[in-house]
Amino acid sequence: MAKSTILAIFMVVLVLGTVMESQGQEMCTDYSKGSVDCQAKPCNDQCVAKYNGHGRCLHTMCVCTYICKT
Repeated sequence: MAKSTILAIFMVVLVLGTVMESQGQEMCTDYSKGSVDCQAKPCNDQCVAKYNGHGRCLHTMCVCTYICKT
């Protein structure tokens, strides 16, 4: 019981910290279309290298989400 309570408190603190960090920052998206189906790891690696963001696949398209630079 105590472990689950501590874990729940930790998760709440983690989520609140993430929300507070991202407030006021606009998110941008970039789409890269490939000729074959998108693969998760290369897509994410490309987005991290190019934008320091996160990449995910949507059929043949790699979708990068990142914090816009002002």
